[in-house]
Amino acid sequence: MKIRSLSFRVWIACLAILPSACHANEDVVKAAPAMLPNRLLTCVLGRATNIDTKKDQKMSDIIYEGRHDFSLMLPSIPVRTGPPPEAVDAAEPVDPRTKIILDKSGLAKDFPNRFDRVVDLWPERVEMTTTINDPLVNLIIVSNIDAAHGTAWLFMTQATDVATFDMKHIYEGPCNVAVS
Repeated sequence: MKIRSLSFRVWIACLAILPSACHANEDVVKAAPAMLPNRLLTCVLGRATNIDTKKDQKMSDIIYEGRHDFSLMLPSIPVRTGPPPEAVDAAEPVDPRTKIILDKSGLAKDFPNRFDRVVDLWPERVEMTTTINDPLVNLIIVSNIDAAHGTAWLFMTQATDVATFDMKHIYEGPCNVAVS
């Protein structure tokens, strides 16, 4: 059993005072779901100007214009234990604390600051959509998450389905991740 140092000290103190109660409490701790932390992503996005879906482009081949400061809050939620939902499945409830914190350039101005669908598979990836007008959605994907270095990559576009992006509205860039 992996126990953090403070929890370990409390558990040891508990054992010294009332051993039977401590073991009962240990079962409750084991049953509690693991939680993802609060995550604040502070990103610098650029608009991709030369994406060609017919080519296998490397990241170094893509040209970006502009600098757009963009911040996103992903709240603490239970770790997903089951498989992610299929795109055609009904959306799971989205924590209302999930929102865009900073968007001075107005990249996301065309949609309300709430998400219709969030599939949080942290630290693998996070997929988020907000309806602009049916069937157009704003799609955000957080990937290349490196928890040890506190970094990630954010991709954002408008799309009508998983394969049809607005080629004039593709933004992406690096993010710093602050965890609390």
